[in-house]
Amino acid sequence: MEILHQNTQNTARTIVERDKGYYLMYAEGVVNDEDFRGGFKALLDDFKNNTHKIPKIIINIKKVSSTPMISRAWLVSSYLPELYKTIDTNLQIGLINTTSFFEGTTISLLVTTIQTLGFNLGIKFYKDVEEAQKGLGII
Repeated sequence: MEILHQNTQNTARTIVERDKGYYLMYAEGVVNDEDFRGGFKALLDDFKNNTHKIPKIIINIKKVSSTPMISRAWLVSSYLPELYKTIDTNLQIGLINTTSFFEGTTISLLVTTIQTLGFNLGIKFYKDVEEAQKGLGII
């Protein structure tokens, strides 16, 4: 396990498991813009700087209570287009959605918007990390 990004409170981190072939993004509580962008940027930088591309990402936001609207807008308008053009393989994303009703509904709507824009990111919802690992063929 290699930590690519971690905030000082350890409530947001992005790791890569190179031997198992996946990234894991984790966040909890109120996620600020810096932590939101930091995790995603760390993943993209790692993806760009490694010859062995890892096409599987698990995003665990089960314990997230809120994320800034500006961060979500950045994700759709700037980050995803860059990620999409950088990827030269089929990406698979396992998303463990938040238990917060409002935030969970917002995330589901965001995923629908991403798919409507034509970004084929292979996003599937799972109940926990183990189920996502199985669904993505990691274990």
